[in-house]
Amino acid sequence: MGLICTKDKTNKIIIKGYGKPVNTPTPNVPPKTVNTYKYVGEEFQQEIEKNDPTYSEKQQKWNIYYQKKYELINDVTYSALLKRQQSIEQLQQQTNEDDLCKEPKINSNKQFSQKLILSLAQQLGGPFKMRNQEIIDAYLVKEMNNEDFKNILMDGAISKYRWNFWMAQVYRNRDYDPLLYQKLKNQTPSQKVLEDITKDINRTFPSHDHFKDYNQGQQQLLSILKALSILNEDIGYVQVGFSLIVSGGKEEEVFWLIHFINTNPLFLWWEIYRVNFNYTKALCQVFLKNFNEYLPALYQHFQDEGISDQQYIWQWILTQFLYTFPIDSVIFFWDFILATDIFSIIKISIAFLKEFGYDLIQKDIGQISEFLTSFIKDQLSIDVTKIIDDAKQIDVNMTDDQKQFFKNYKPQSST
Repeated sequence: MGLICTKDKTNKIIIKGYGKPVNTPTPNVPPKTVNTYKYVGEEFQQEIEKNDPTYSEKQQKWNIYYQKKYELINDVTYSALLKRQQSIEQLQQQTNEDDLCKEPKINSNKQFSQKLILSLAQQLGGPFKMRNQEIIDAYLVKEMNNEDFKNILMDGAISKYRWNFWMAQVYRNRDYDPLLYQKLKNQTPSQKVLEDITKDINRTFPSHDHFKDYNQGQQQLLSILKALSILNEDIGYVQVGFSLIVSGGKEEEVFWLIHFINTNPLFLWWEIYRVNFNYTKALCQVFLKNFNEYLPALYQHFQDEGISDQQYIWQWILTQFLYTFPIDSVIFFWDFILATDIFSIIKISIAFLKEFGYDLIQKDIGQISEFLTSFIKDQLSIDVTKIIDDAKQIDVNMTDDQKQFFKNYKPQSST
C-alpha cells in the first residue's frame, strides 16, 4: 500500500497515511485508447471521445455555448466587421444615434451586439484577414465573453469545435498575412537547419499512420518546419506534428497556430528552445519552488533519490507533455494550456505528481526514472478530468526576482 496526499492547514499538499498503489484501477478512468494512431482531425478526436466518460456532458455544454454565435451572426453589422461594407466611423455614428434615440431602433440584445461589433472592429484594426468562416465565428464567440471562453476550454473541448477554438484563442488579425506562408515555403533555410529538420522528421510520431514513410504528413511537416525556421531557427518539431494530427492535416492553419503561440506573450514557446535555455531554466525554477511548496514530502524524496529536473519537468516543458504522456491525455492538457498561459504547464505537472504521489514516494531512483520515462506513456491510466480539476486550484507562486524576470523578459532574436 502506498502513501496518500492531503492538505495541511497552510494549504500545502502533504503525503501521509496509506492509499492504493499506482496500478490499482481508478474509478471513471477511461481505458487506454488504442486507435488514435490511425486517424487525424475529428476522427482522431472522436476515438478519444469514445473512452471519455464526461463526453456527453461536454457535448451538451459546448453546443449550448456555441449557440451564442447567433447573437452576432444575425446582426447586419456582422458582415460590416468581416468585409468592411461600413467604415468604423459609420458604425460609431450609428451606435451613437441608437444610444441617443428615445425609442431605440434596435432591441437591447442587438444594441449590445452592435457595440460589441464596433469594439471588435477597432481591435482587429481592419477587415478580418482570415477567411475560414468557422474560425471567425469561434473568434467572435470568444470575444463576447473571454472569461466564459477560458472556462469552457479549460474543462476540455469536443472534436466538433476544438481546432477552430484553438485557432481563435491565439489568432491576431494585425499579424496575420494570408500570403506569408506561401512566401516562406518558397525560401530555403540554412543548410544546417535543413539537415536538422530532415534528420528529425522521421522521429516525429513515427508510429502514427499520417507520418509513416515519406507520405503527405511528412511533406506537410517538412514544409511547416522550414517556414517556421526561416522566421526563427529555434523551433519545436513534435508540437507541429501533433497539431497536424489534431487539425486533420490543415497545413497552413497549423503554421499559423504554432507561429501565433510561439510569439504570443502568454506562451512564447519559441523562447524555450533558445540555445542558452534561459527561459526554460526560469520556468523549471518556478516549478521547483511550487513543487516544494505544494508537495514538500514528494519534493524532498525526489531530492534524496537524486532525481534531476531534466528527467521530467524539463521534457514536459520542452515538448508540452508530448514525448512523455499519451496523446489522448495531452490533447486535454493543451486545451487547458491554450485557455490560460504557459504557466499552466507547471499547474498540470504538480497536479499530476499529486495524483500519483502516494506511489512515487515509495519508489527508489531507478523505479522513479522508469515511471517518468516510459511507464506514464505506455501503461498508466490517467484521470485527466481530476488532474485538470486539481490544476485549476493551483496558484503558481514566484519570488520577486522570478516575477521581474518574466515581466521584463524580451524575446531574443533568432540565433
